[in-house]
Amino acid sequence: MQSTLPFPRTTLPPQMRRRLERSPVDFAVIFLVLLLLATVGGFIGWQFWHLNRIYGGVQVAGMEVGGMTRAAALRTLADHVEAYPAPAVSLYYQDQQWPLASDQVVAQADLLGAVNQAYLVGRQGGWLQRAVAQMGALFGRDDIRPTTTFDTTRLQAAVNAVAAQVRHPGQAARQLGDVALPAVPGVEVDVTGTLNQLLTTLQENPTTALVRLPLATVDLPAPAAAPATQTISLAPLPAPVQLRDDRYGLQLALDPVLLRQFMPNGDPLQLDEAALRQKLTAWAQQLDIAPQDARLRFNPNTGGVTVLQQSQMGRRLDVEATLASVRETLAAYGTQARLVMVEAPPAVDMNRIAEMGIRELVASGVSYFKGSSAARVRNIVVAAEKFEGLVVPPGEIFSFNQGVEDVSAANGFEDSLIIWGDQTATGVGGGVCQVSTTLFRAAYNGGLQIVERYNHGYVVGWYGEPGMDATIFTPSVDFRFRNDTGAYLLIDPVVDMDNGVMAFNFYGTKPNRDVTISEPVQSEVKVPEPPEYRVDESLAPGQQKQVEWEQKGMTVTVTRTIVENGTTRTDTIVSRYQPWRAVYLVAPGTEIPTAPTPTETATLTATNVISGAGAPAEGP
Repeated sequence: MQSTLPFPRTTLPPQMRRRLERSPVDFAVIFLVLLLLATVGGFIGWQFWHLNRIYGGVQVAGMEVGGMTRAAALRTLADHVEAYPAPAVSLYYQDQQWPLASDQVVAQADLLGAVNQAYLVGRQGGWLQRAVAQMGALFGRDDIRPTTTFDTTRLQAAVNAVAAQVRHPGQAARQLGDVALPAVPGVEVDVTGTLNQLLTTLQENPTTALVRLPLATVDLPAPAAAPATQTISLAPLPAPVQLRDDRYGLQLALDPVLLRQFMPNGDPLQLDEAALRQKLTAWAQQLDIAPQDARLRFNPNTGGVTVLQQSQMGRRLDVEATLASVRETLAAYGTQARLVMVEAPPAVDMNRIAEMGIRELVASGVSYFKGSSAARVRNIVVAAEKFEGLVVPPGEIFSFNQGVEDVSAANGFEDSLIIWGDQTATGVGGGVCQVSTTLFRAAYNGGLQIVERYNHGYVVGWYGEPGMDATIFTPSVDFRFRNDTGAYLLIDPVVDMDNGVMAFNFYGTKPNRDVTISEPVQSEVKVPEPPEYRVDESLAPGQQKQVEWEQKGMTVTVTRTIVENGTTRTDTIVSRYQPWRAVYLVAPGTEIPTAPTPTETATLTATNVISGAGAPAEGP
């Protein structure tokens, strides 16, 4: 075959001849290399684009939210996703049924929880697990169904209305002429148990459901036998008194036997008000419904405030007003009294956002957790979500433990490393203190009054320089601060899992306040004891595993200076950390090395301050 070149191939330079002589395999390899480089570049670009966005392909309730920030996804879902229809549910007792009306079973989709769950898709586990999850999302494998919450105020009102029809008082054994009437037990409805069972059934989302009323039989003690020669003379039983509240549809009754306990002689003027008040207080525990505060979101770009969780009005029984109504009814020998229920307004009302003064950044705090285990990161995310949109009214005290609730597996937390006594152990909730520490820093940076704060038992590397950490241990060890800004304070957690950074931003009205925080200063530094070696039968010969890392003990002080409206004040917190020695697990037969006796270093001069005391930690 003749060459198609206009000149002999041998006259070409050697480098050009090698290029012309490359085989198809060479070109295939070059193509694959270029494809790999393009893939890697595309993957990096993909990760960068989704740094604070939900990964592409993720859906919530069938709606595409991939590529959106959590705030944008929440707004989109709130505009388009309707609450799932509630199932037809009825309460029953014996052969009676009470179907609940549609306005009594009001369902609402938990869009905030679903958005947070969508954001976690492709952000858990190692890089390979994340990549697989992201690819799965692109192919439409992740359609998250929001959980449904129900208006407990309406449900409890419905249960109380049914309970009023079922419950009836008992009667003690009595003598009616020559006939001895036996005691008749009363029936009391367990309203709380019914409500919990009803909520559980609704969460299972059946088409129809029957919920049995849990009952408690009340046995009345038989009266003491009178001597045979004694004639028992009792005042006539008083007429029953009905207590009604038409606004909430509630009705209770004081039956004759119960009234006899409050009026032994049947005389309303000798009413035992203390006993009646105790009975009404017990009823209040069943009738009262706590209000629900609104949760809000602030947009720093527009200054707008949106509602994440609606507020709900609560109610409570006015015991004293109800007691007065019963007293007046008995004095007039009446049978109808008022059950005085009053509204319990929420502390954070979504209808009063304009009055709250939420308009700017007041303070922020930052901490770092890059390198944490997957379980620890998961606990950080779960704990941070507990404070999403929480609002602290002016003058009120914020409690971390109240906000995070129970740190348990049932509340979404996983096993990770925690400080337990004098060792680091695996327990539920490791990483929660990353959240409490970051919250503390935001409150401290904003000059807010610190009501309660404890440092960890030893220096924990996650929190950087010692002295600016805050440990919690539910329910006994808490972190609390007072909102002394004069306006409402909105808490906004931000968790950047890709870079291992978390922050808390406080939005409200920034007071005329300048805060200066000194550098932490270490004093009374103590060298830890020599490493400890423990024999572990599960290790192979020659194997060694470190489970505790050495940390020096010390006292750390930090001073905060606050200048506000021309007045200067300072406060000091002292953090005391115990020394922590390294611990190694070794295989049987391993020679244990000897170590020199530690010496205590010289005491340093303290010039700065922060207050606090050592305490066990929820999680390092």
